[in-house]
Amino acid sequence: MVQLWRTVVALTLVAGIGGCGMLKSDREATVPEPITPEQKAVASPENPDSAILADFNTRLDRFVKTQRALLKQAPLSEDATPAQIKSRQEMLAAQLRDIRKNAKHGDIFTPPVAALFKRLMYPEVKGAERKETREALEEEDGEVAEVWLKVNGTWPDSEPLTTMPANILGNLPQLPKDVEYRIANKRHLVLRDVDANIIVDFIYNAIR
Repeated sequence: MVQLWRTVVALTLVAGIGGCGMLKSDREATVPEPITPEQKAVASPENPDSAILADFNTRLDRFVKTQRALLKQAPLSEDATPAQIKSRQEMLAAQLRDIRKNAKHGDIFTPPVAALFKRLMYPEVKGAERKETREALEEEDGEVAEVWLKVNGTWPDSEPLTTMPANILGNLPQLPKDVEYRIANKRHLVLRDVDANIIVDFIYNAIR
């Protein structure tokens, strides 16, 4: 009888341990919850999309370091004329195009990054704040930037640099001063080089 009781206890313990293992596996297989606006777009161990954000930052940092190195080769004086500033801008753009001659759409805004950015922007462009976002995009005296998107292409001087709504900027990763987010055609998110005035990369239909 004692031997039988020991056998029952042993089987119960084994079943309990096995059940814990199953519960652990279920937890590990759980799909992470979507990022909320409160989580912010910061790479950290607590953020399930940390690896995607880290990859974006690495790719962006590589571009910025290249751009800054070129700027150091041709510094502008404080009293530079508009003509000199424009000349340096065009020279920088030409140098970046030469260095990035094989660059293509999605090199910085990779498919995972583009998907994450759309998810981060979703509450502001599809949720309760949609109306406010649309109104902000339609400011600038009703002007809309109509830009033919191409990596290394120039943002036309004839087109306005539509201001990014603050509520969208608050949900996206912060950028170094060398580059900025812009919206083209009311729906495409563009990464623009401030000094060279070229399109570094873009996300089609980020706002729909």
